[in-house]
Amino acid sequence: MRLQAAWAAPALFALSVHGALAAAPAKPPAEKAELPLRYGVNDVTAGDDKFQIMRGLVSNLSATSFDTYTVFLVPSKADAPWMHVTMPATKGMGYNLRSAETGDATMVAIAFFRQQGQLYAVEAERDGNTPAERLKKGSVQFRVYGFNGDGDVPMFEPVETRRSVAKYQNADEALKDEFFIAAGGRYRPAR
Repeated sequence: MRLQAAWAAPALFALSVHGALAAAPAKPPAEKAELPLRYGVNDVTAGDDKFQIMRGLVSNLSATSFDTYTVFLVPSKADAPWMHVTMPATKGMGYNLRSAETGDATMVAIAFFRQQGQLYAVEAERDGNTPAERLKKGSVQFRVYGFNGDGDVPMFEPVETRRSVAKYQNADEALKDEFFIAAGGRYRPAR
């Protein structure tokens, strides 16, 4: 009798935990705010659209370098052309996004994110044109672009522009510390 009582409590506990877990509704996976992009080709899906974002580094003999981000809309048929997703510019001639670094600061930083089935890009640009200005922290302007959903003329269109509340040495710090974090890890349009 004592042996049965010793096994009854753990068995009852296990059944009650299993029942509570089975009854709990499953949470849908949260969309990530900032998409982690490695150098090279990155496959990204947003809604029904599939993209390839190519990240590369341009280096030179000065103290400046930058990353480039080229986005292609992947066709649904194997023999169809891959469409280059361009940036807003005259006749769609702004081909890609790029970061900008100097010896003193990251002046422009780029991030991509998905939200509600749409692909977005955000460009964070720090104030400061002269070397003296780049040595000090400056405010950062965030420009948000959303994919227009057009398979014939795919472009990123301006969605919003806003300024940082704090001042930063590097634009990428503003993305991590203010743009995404202030929104609880997710982008929220300004009101």
